Amino acid sequence: MKFKVQSSKFKALTLSIKRFQREKDPSSWIDTFQIEPKKGMNLLEALLQIQDDQDESLSFRYSCRGAVCGSCAMRVNGKLVLACRTHVEDLLEKPTLIEPLPFFPVVRDLIVDMSTFFDHYQQIEPYLHGTPVPSDTEYKMEEDKRKEIDPYIQCILCGICFGVCPAFQRSSQFLGPAILAKAYRFLVDSRDRRFEEILKTADCREGVWGCNTVFQCVKVCPKEVPPTHAIVRMRGKILRNRISSFISRLAR
Repeated sequence: MKFKVQSSKFKALTLSIKRFQREKDPSSWIDTFQIEPKKGMNLLEALLQIQDDQDESLSFRYSCRGAVCGSCAMRVNGKLVLACRTHVEDLLEKPTLIEPLPFFPVVRDLIVDMSTFFDHYQQIEPYLHGTPVPSDTEYKMEEDKRKEIDPYIQCILCGICFGVCPAFQRSSQFLGPAILAKAYRFLVDSRDRRFEEILKTADCREGVWGCNTVFQCVKVCPKEVPPTHAIVRMRGKILRNRISSFISRLAR
C-alpha cells in the first residue's frame, strides 16, 4: 500500500519484514509495507502504524517505548537494534529488511522465545545476597566500589548481545554476555557475600571460558554495558583465586 508523501523532505518508508506464523503455509515469508514517515518517527512507531492501518496480524514486542524495557530488540538491515531508538529518517535511502533476533527460536513474526536467556539469568540469582543487617541500617559501600559496578547495572535484558555472540551461536548452554556481566556486577559488589559461589558458576566452558573475546557484545549494547570487560576481569579473579587456593594447600 502506497501513501502520498506531502512533504518533499521525506520519501516513502519501505519496510520488508520477515514474517513467521506457524499456522500458515508457507509459514515463513517476506512482507513489504510502505508508509508515510513523520518527523521524529522511530521504527517502533512505524511498525505500530503498519499494525494499525495495514496488517493487524503483524506481531512484535514492545512496552515502554523509551529504551528502558528492552522488549523491541530486532535485526534491521543486519544490525541489531532497539526499534524505539531507530530513527526512520536513517532508513529512507533504500528498502529496509527487518528480522527477529538471531539464535533464538521464533514464536511469531518478530517475536522470539527468550526462555533460554531468562533461564540463564535466573541461574546466577541476580539479586543482592548480603549479610543480614538491622532493619534501620543501610547497606553502605565505598564510592570507588560503587563506581566499579556502575557500567554493569544499566543492562535492560534486551538480548541484543546474545544475537551477536559467536559462543551463544555455537552453544545455547553458554551463559551469555548479559548474564556474565550481571554476575560480575554482584561479584564486585562489596555487600554481596557470594564471591566463591559466583566464581564457581562462571568458571566453566559455559561461563567465562566459553567467550571468544571478540567484543561484539560491547559494540552493540544499546546501554553501553561492557560484558567482555567483565568476563576478562572474572577470568583474572578466577585464576588468582586458584593460585591462592593452591598456595594455601601447600602451606598446610
